[in-house]
Amino acid sequence: MEQNPKLAFGEINYKNLEQFKVITQKTLPVTYSENFYIKILTYSDFSTLGYYNDIAVGAITARIEEKDGRKTAYIMTFGVLDAYRRLGFGTQLLNELINRIRSHEEIRTIYLHMWVSNEIGFQFYSRHGFEKTTYKKNYYTDIDPPHCYILTKRLYPDVDPPIPYTEEDTEKEQEIAQQ
Repeated sequence: MEQNPKLAFGEINYKNLEQFKVITQKTLPVTYSENFYIKILTYSDFSTLGYYNDIAVGAITARIEEKDGRKTAYIMTFGVLDAYRRLGFGTQLLNELINRIRSHEEIRTIYLHMWVSNEIGFQFYSRHGFEKTTYKKNYYTDIDPPHCYILTKRLYPDVDPPIPYTEEDTEKEQEIAQQ
């Protein structure tokens, strides 16, 4: 059986921020501001570039948040360049992030927003223990359809209870907040 090639991991910093931008722009359907990229530099504990033969081929970034009184990790960006997909690099990047997060036992879950039309992404995350926990209607403003799922991975499923599935309408939430 042939083994997948291995990635080397490196921090995202000012010197390679342009490489991170290219990966993000080529792999995600959303556009981020310059301020977003600068802010990524403050999440260095949970963000990494993946290198294959000294070439940046993928990246994953996350931040720690407080949600329902518990610490959780939020995956902000995650992508592998097309030419390097199906080689196990996405799994290696995700596992690197999970290992970093598990070193902080107070963090119980990892979650992300995923566009509803990203079936390949959903299959990938499902294989890694993520579950659909929320359907958010009208979440995106520049993608059609504008809906997303929140996918969540419980790091300690034997201890922590299942997360109930919910549905939300972002447009209605914004209308209520403006009243």
